[in-house]
Amino acid sequence: MSAKEEFLSILFVVLFSIACLPPSYSQRPALTGNPDWFLDDWQPRTFSTPKKSNAVICPSGDASVTAELDLSTPLTKISKYIFGNNLGIWVNRANLENEEFVIPIQDMGTSIIRYPGGNASNDFFWNAADLSDCPLGVPDTIWKNNGRYTPPKLGYEGNFKFSPEHYYQLLLRTGATGSICINYSFALYGEIADEDERVQLAAAYAADWVRDANIKRNLGIKFWEIGNENWGPWQAGYSVPERGRIDPAKYGKHCRVFIEAMKSVDPSIKIGVVGYQKPKTNNPVQSEWNAKVLPEILGHADYYILHDYFTDFKAILSPEQMFASVDTAYSHIQVVNDALEKLDGTGANAIPIALTEFNTRSRATISANDGATNVSHSAGLFISHALGEFIRQGYGSAMMWDLVNGYSDGEDHGVFSSPKEYDVPELTPHPSFYHYYLYNKCFGDTYFDVRTNNDKVRIHASSFSSGEVGLVILNGSPKSHKVSINVKNDGNFDTAYQFEVYNENPLSRKTFINGMTGPHVAGGPEQYWKVPANKWTLSDSLLLIDSPPFSANYIVLD
Repeated sequence: MSAKEEFLSILFVVLFSIACLPPSYSQRPALTGNPDWFLDDWQPRTFSTPKKSNAVICPSGDASVTAELDLSTPLTKISKYIFGNNLGIWVNRANLENEEFVIPIQDMGTSIIRYPGGNASNDFFWNAADLSDCPLGVPDTIWKNNGRYTPPKLGYEGNFKFSPEHYYQLLLRTGATGSICINYSFALYGEIADEDERVQLAAAYAADWVRDANIKRNLGIKFWEIGNENWGPWQAGYSVPERGRIDPAKYGKHCRVFIEAMKSVDPSIKIGVVGYQKPKTNNPVQSEWNAKVLPEILGHADYYILHDYFTDFKAILSPEQMFASVDTAYSHIQVVNDALEKLDGTGANAIPIALTEFNTRSRATISANDGATNVSHSAGLFISHALGEFIRQGYGSAMMWDLVNGYSDGEDHGVFSSPKEYDVPELTPHPSFYHYYLYNKCFGDTYFDVRTNNDKVRIHASSFSSGEVGLVILNGSPKSHKVSINVKNDGNFDTAYQFEVYNENPLSRKTFINGMTGPHVAGGPEQYWKVPANKWTLSDSLLLIDSPPFSANYIVLD
């Protein structure tokens, strides 16, 4: 296929998908949730002036999109735990010794790393090297739904996978805290016949992990989750032969046993329980999950856990659809609040919410070139918009899925490329990396709500305690815009620093920052920390920005 034919093919996909979209999507009301104690260890941020900058001509002309930023009305302080990620046991432990893995995780501002990884959590035995090391009653094969079986996953099995010891070392090297997802389902599929005995044994085993990490090793791992997506038929323990399906009310009651056992070891930890994020479902377990779990855990659990990937499982997304899905998906917080308000004496936001897995989910592939893949420039824009919106909506924490996954012809969710991505060096950053990096560089500690007059151009605004303003200006449309922002109630800014993330092909895997990129077919500038900022002088309180199609602008006003 010639370059011209490839361009026309991409253009057709984009325009056809846009034609199938509703005309616009609306911005939700701000702060429908409450981060609550997630802000207890909030810290002020200081902006570091870029060491290198290039003077550019100040943008000029008439704006097509306008907005107003009122610095007298902050919306919320920003929880540092919004900038989290997931690490699976399948990641090669040799990466721990690789600076191309560890240093970028630091540069992303990664505050929290979740382990051992999604579905694996519910059949994972953290301190075992073989079956004889497992607690009493662990079967040699664990039955899953649809007739599938899996052997227990062992924390110290083999010489490749990320063991708990290696996970601890990663936390120490990156400065992140942990979020450990313990094996709840052992309480359901363990071979001991008596249910109460099984639950006590599983809770004691979880408490042993708290003891190992926080008492023996003094790691101070803050977050602990009781199971993973236990409402899902794909989970170990969802349905057990001769015992039936999981009961949401019993899960809630069991959680109280786990919480008591784990906090008796370390009262300082925060413990989350699994919630369900969709307003409608045909699955009877899912349909009553929140209504039955919440009454059992309120006053006991510290936070409620949701996961979401924002689009239908089989959707092939255009760039515009991928960006819009942050807003067109139902409000996950509202789903929980609706359930809370149906409980006697309980109102909205009775418990803070952590989104411990999120990402976009497009079934587009590189080989078919049929839409925006999960490793595309468009996916980076999705991540950028999602991070700002999570703060704006009032989540206490958010953890992207995940640091390293599997390529799958572009359906990968990893921040870094796996060995399966054959045409780039292993650990090449995907577009999501650069957006986390620029948030960490350019976004402050307090959030301000900014509305535009165009639903497809979004602005996330912040201030630093050192006095600067950090902005993320996102264009989720195929049309160029000139965006003006009137900054009110602070007229002391005289300099704008800019990092523009743009690729004229939104389906590409490459990332350009201020026009600079790397040598490979995917990835961005190899020395991303050396990319000079664009810099110009502000003449008044009006900021004007040229916003190309499907672009992000990270701006700091000094």
